Amino acid sequence: MSSPRPRLASRRRCLLVLAFVLAALCCSLAARIALAEQPQVCQEFRVRPQDEIWAVNTRCLGCPSGDEIEPQWTVWKFDWPAPQWSTASSSEFYDTDSARIVTAMYVHGNQVDSSLALRDGLDAYFQLAGRYDDAQPVRFVIWSWPSDKIHGPLRDVRSKADRADTDAYYLARFLAPIKPEVRVGLVGYSFGARIIAGSLHLLGGGELCGVRVAAVERPIRVALWAAAEHDDWLLPGRYHGQALPVAEHWLITRNYCDPVLARYAWIEKCYDPAALGYSGLVGRNLLTPEQNALIEEIDVTHLVGKTHDDDAYLYSEPIVSRTREVVLWRGEGELGASAGERGASVVGERGALSSQD
Repeated sequence: MSSPRPRLASRRRCLLVLAFVLAALCCSLAARIALAEQPQVCQEFRVRPQDEIWAVNTRCLGCPSGDEIEPQWTVWKFDWPAPQWSTASSSEFYDTDSARIVTAMYVHGNQVDSSLALRDGLDAYFQLAGRYDDAQPVRFVIWSWPSDKIHGPLRDVRSKADRADTDAYYLARFLAPIKPEVRVGLVGYSFGARIIAGSLHLLGGGELCGVRVAAVERPIRVALWAAAEHDDWLLPGRYHGQALPVAEHWLITRNYCDPVLARYAWIEKCYDPAALGYSGLVGRNLLTPEQNALIEEIDVTHLVGKTHDDDAYLYSEPIVSRTREVVLWRGEGELGASAGERGASVVGERGALSSQD
């Protein structure tokens, strides 16, 4: 008579194999479902049929008086089938205002000529919106400001820092007439981040270089990459102190290995400021919980490393993915709540970093 033990062991082995097979099938099915839920990605440049691309050029503009009816900037619209840029007007742009369409804008950094500004702007559009097949339309604006390289590194950065105030005024003037129900997302790199912060300071009722812009309330979200801005300027009472409450979400990157922002102190003659994109926003303990909830800081040192190059941000999937969620208004219902949690975690993280220093 055979023993029941071998049969029992055989049954256990069969059940174990069956459990492994079922687990593998479940994992495979879950992976397929997750893949199906992700937006399909296009690898070659294109402009989606539901999108528009515009460009605004301020390179021909000097210092503002504050009394202009409308600054004489140059406006173009991109004709993708051609493909070519066609001359347009700001009134034609404002005629396309729609609460259904997100208006996203990219403001480039320093040492970028006019043609490169357009190319970089088209790259930014494609990385943030154009390569995805999801249906939400985007009106994308490329902001081109006079940042051509000037002989002498110190003369170059100091003159561009001054020009950032001028273009902050022009950007504020451009944003002000947009219908208040239109959702706006702003992405700025290096000095472009400084221009955006200055423009929102003006739209919040502040003053720059003796000029003001009528205060405007509208839904705005901001992403500042490698910001060439003093690390305390967003605090109330500081140089851009009116900017913070104008936007409902601020995504700010910091890179402790950025070799250019590490020398940011050279931008001033009389004292040694640190850059927002290098050290992050200092003095957050001085902000209210409501103000802190607006800010999300992310450390991208491990993603970007020892470079000050917009491509390092534009082609980093984690950075672009989070930026896309913010400035293209993805996940609108959850972002506000999660922002507070992220802000609180960053404060704790920054405290730990400070204590290590």
